[in-house]
Amino acid sequence: MKRRSHAYSASKELRVLDWALSSADRRTLRRTIAEKWSEEEPYTNYRYNVEKCSAGNRVYLLRPTWLNKGFDFQVNVEGLVKVVKLGKGPTREMPSHGDLIHDLRLKLEKRPTYAPVLYDAVGGVYDCGEPSEIVRQLPRLTVFKAGWPVDQLLYIIKWLMIEQDVTYWLQRGRDMLMCGIETDVFELPARKPHA
Repeated sequence: MKRRSHAYSASKELRVLDWALSSADRRTLRRTIAEKWSEEEPYTNYRYNVEKCSAGNRVYLLRPTWLNKGFDFQVNVEGLVKVVKLGKGPTREMPSHGDLIHDLRLKLEKRPTYAPVLYDAVGGVYDCGEPSEIVRQLPRLTVFKAGWPVDQLLYIIKWLMIEQDVTYWLQRGRDMLMCGIETDVFELPARKPHA
């Protein structure tokens, strides 16, 4: 008899790739991600550089992750300093939903009258708009100096929403994150569930 299994070394190869993903709808985003992941080599780690912020740092995805049997990714930002749950070790550059909520609140604390502008920007990302285009279309976003740069914030929202779409494939996905933002940041009343 001859072995059929493969022998892999103790360390995994890391492949770093530049990749752009944009789409006007969630279904196409999910399909494109599934196709991209299907191209990956077994027993290999991946870093996908997906966005470049105006400050020069990049948003990148790491794969595989520990959730969803490998069909997931981790969103990271070069040089990001976490505010929520500091000291969490290797997740230093990985923004959490709590970090996102904290940054949005900080921006509104400093500029409360501009809440509708910020909400329009977040809503544009929720609707699959491209953050760079949203920043261009909403020049009043430049008033937000506190916290992360606005384009970086919107890129983080984009990729955390896409991550939710993948994690909750046929469920509420990005709606759960958007609902949290609407409730915890913009203090909008809870929406009644569909029957």
